[in-house]
Amino acid sequence: MRKRIFRDLCLGSILASISGISLASGAVLVKAPVEKVFVPQGFDDNDKVEVIVHGHFTSSCYKMGPVSAIVDDATKKLMLSVEAFYYPQATCLQMLVPYTKSIEVGRHLTAGIYKVEVLGSPQARSIPLNVVHATRPEADDFLYAAAYSALLEQTSEGKQEIVLKGQHPYLFDGCVRFEDIKSYVGADNVLVVQPITKIVYGEACATGNNPLNKFEERKTLNSNLLKGEYLMHVRVLDGNSINQFVEIE
Repeated sequence: MRKRIFRDLCLGSILASISGISLASGAVLVKAPVEKVFVPQGFDDNDKVEVIVHGHFTSSCYKMGPVSAIVDDATKKLMLSVEAFYYPQATCLQMLVPYTKSIEVGRHLTAGIYKVEVLGSPQARSIPLNVVHATRPEADDFLYAAAYSALLEQTSEGKQEIVLKGQHPYLFDGCVRFEDIKSYVGADNVLVVQPITKIVYGEACATGNNPLNKFEERKTLNSNLLKGEYLMHVRVLDGNSINQFVEIE
């Protein structure tokens, strides 16, 4: 599998380099080899919508470049552009370098089902992006935690466990505490994680309090993920997300 990926990416990298744009720094801007587009579900027409691309560079001479998205509301098509900086004069280590990159599609997309395509990578696999009508004026359905790190670990009992680290915001009246961590796996092998918090008052704020409001929360999955490639997509308080590529062997 990896030999085939390496062969296909090498060919794609050579073709991309030939057609690349030279920059003043000596780098060449080329199309990045995209293998997979992860499309989280659950976006509505008042969300900041994003999709996540994943692939491999074939040497250390490639670095992540600019990404963009063009939305055609009339045809309900989403076109992604993913580029990389290639340094042809550098000494390169021949290796498969994985990358995962989030692409912001935009805010307030019209509700509908969008076909997703990647410019220069017609083989990139993707399911449609489904944007539904919002049922409330707020940008999010829940008050999400201010997480800055997310991992999927295996416990000593062989269970898979979501581990979230972050820092609750400081409130002058009351404090933020975890209520639940919801998770589900979508049709695109996207593990969507919703770390839901609430504001409490009085004695509840003294329990588990620390000066910096830092937290580490763990939640065991109801059933282990099967063998395959997944994206862990964690919603967070500031409207962004944490996106972690996970390969279960």
